[in-house]
Amino acid sequence: MSTVALQGKISFFLIGALSILAVVLLTGASGTNPVGRYQIEIVVRNNITQIYVMDTTTGTVKWVDDMNKPFTEMKGD
Repeated sequence: MSTVALQGKISFFLIGALSILAVVLLTGASGTNPVGRYQIEIVVRNNITQIYVMDTTTGTVKWVDDMNKPFTEMKGD
């Protein structure tokens, strides 16, 4: 194998490696909402339904009495 052929293979390898690295770094996900942030628990006792919502990032647990309120306006335990 000649030196010129070896240099050509090394340069193609480096160009390919840098291209793959650039694609991996430039296609990273950012600015997306976290999936699974809220968890819900439903308890039914004697025809009474209680719905609890937990924010997994802060650990805040709130119970739902009005379905049209955002999480910040719900009653906390």
